[in-house]
Amino acid sequence: MIVSRTVELADPLARANVIDALCGPGAPAGVTEVAESGTAVTVRFDDAVSAAELVDDLIAIESLFVPAKFMRDLAVDEAAAIAAAGLGDPELNATRVIETYLNEPRP
Repeated sequence: MIVSRTVELADPLARANVIDALCGPGAPAGVTEVAESGTAVTVRFDDAVSAAELVDDLIAIESLFVPAKFMRDLAVDEAAAIAAAGLGDPELNATRVIETYLNEPRP
């Protein structure tokens, strides 16, 4: 049977981690589709091929153990999204980050 799971992940790094784990190399064989819409990630999978517990555990682990990323590796909009999630301020975006208005590109 095809099963669907949707999880809300405000942290863009956690979202990317989960998506990569579900559709990248080494993903569960039963996964048929992974879709991202805003902060939501939806995965569809065949539970006869990949157990629901495996997919659920993978989502839980990959959303918690996010690899460290240095600020210089982040685009301004990504950094703003992380700050917004951490501060609980949905209005915080790249327009409120001073680097957006600097003439020099950010290293």
